[in-house]
Amino acid sequence: MSDGEKPNVLIFLCDQLRIDLLTCYGGALARTPNIEALAQDSCVFERAYTPCAICSPARASLLTGLYPHSHHMFNNSTPHYSYCQHLRPDVAMIQDWIHDQSDYESAWFGKWHIGPAQDLFDSRFHHTQKPYPGGPVFLNSSHWHPNTRIAPLTQNIGRGNAGTLDVDLEGFPDVVAARYSQNFLRKRDSTRPFFLTCSFPGPHSPWMVPDEWGIRYDPDQIPLWPNRHDRFEGKPINQKKLRLLEEARNSLSPTETDRELQELLACCFSYLELIDRMVGEVVATLKELDLYQKTAIFFTADHGDMAGSHGFMNKGAYMYDEIYRIPLLVKVAGDSRHSRLAAPVHLMDVTATCLHLMDGTAPENMLGQPLHGQSLLPLLQGRIEWPRPMHYAEYHGDWYGHYSARMVTDGRWKLVWNLSDLCELYDLETDPHELRNRFYDPAYQDVRASCFNYLVAEAQRTEDAQLRLLTPEIESAALETFGR
Repeated sequence: MSDGEKPNVLIFLCDQLRIDLLTCYGGALARTPNIEALAQDSCVFERAYTPCAICSPARASLLTGLYPHSHHMFNNSTPHYSYCQHLRPDVAMIQDWIHDQSDYESAWFGKWHIGPAQDLFDSRFHHTQKPYPGGPVFLNSSHWHPNTRIAPLTQNIGRGNAGTLDVDLEGFPDVVAARYSQNFLRKRDSTRPFFLTCSFPGPHSPWMVPDEWGIRYDPDQIPLWPNRHDRFEGKPINQKKLRLLEEARNSLSPTETDRELQELLACCFSYLELIDRMVGEVVATLKELDLYQKTAIFFTADHGDMAGSHGFMNKGAYMYDEIYRIPLLVKVAGDSRHSRLAAPVHLMDVTATCLHLMDGTAPENMLGQPLHGQSLLPLLQGRIEWPRPMHYAEYHGDWYGHYSARMVTDGRWKLVWNLSDLCELYDLETDPHELRNRFYDPAYQDVRASCFNYLVAEAQRTEDAQLRLLTPEIESAALETFGR
């Protein structure tokens, strides 16, 4: 890039992607060569987290730079059960800053889910995918997930929860998101820098792929997760109840359920491989247009996926690493260098970094609105020690269960404060699969107290008023008072 030239910004945003499926994070089950190639030009953040492992709150945090308790999209914006159909109206989003404060051309293509699709169409993004007569049925949806609304199943896996669809590759939602992105890159205003989000609806379930793509993995070659059969000893009662609910809905034997999971994961990995292909094709378009070196690229996800870990599917009222850790690759514009960093970072840091890239200076706020993250550029350039020792996350509820929980982790220790249930403490070094709750073990009192101190301080910094109900001494006595 020439001196003074502003970098373009591209975000690849996946939905519900656990990091251990990617080869750049040590995954050996799914094939992701294009994401691996991008990682070789990027900084790979080994300890990146979502602020909340629910789609709508996390996505809103990415675009506002705020924790959900500030932007007020507490759970999924989904008709019939959501508490929050729309984002708080007085909250600014990054496309507002771009429109008011920059000369960037902005675009969002793919899954939205920060309110109804109309909220995206009415937003200040310069380009979105508006529906048109005869167009794909999912264009007027906020979700974009592949399902039988798009086409009938040709191969039915897991009683309709996965399989192949009778749809052309070019009519599949994740491919359509990539094609919109490629078309924008070719037809954009070349006199202006761009901010583009290619938002894949996958690999969120249902794990369905086009029939011509097919299921590309052998279920017999897929091992079960080490924490597949968690007995939840000394853990929150709510988790035990959720597991019993899943078992009650399932007419299969435990052996049959495990086999079905392997078949479902074969579809999940096939879906992810298709997304990887699309990442490669969008990157190839950047290179074709001589834009790759001029573009900062982020690859991340809104949250992860249990995918059978601890006996759970999807995500829910628990704060395990499978859903709270997320992939984060950051390729800066200009010369590409591969590195790995273990600093605890989160999605709102991506927000601040994008503003820094587009404005040229580290932001203190966004249109007067405080930011709960900070720019990663000084860290990427080796100019600062990361000041945040732990990540703070939250849960407010969804149809999986409505109650408050907060979490802090530094990658070694994880404390989960459950307002209305037993609390949790995990030693991730000796117990990476989070099977042994150490919260009520007197030997860990000092660790627990240190984590609580940070949790309270971060709640105060971000004005999370829910923590007014936290008294660590009461939490310590809860087990004796109420029993297991």
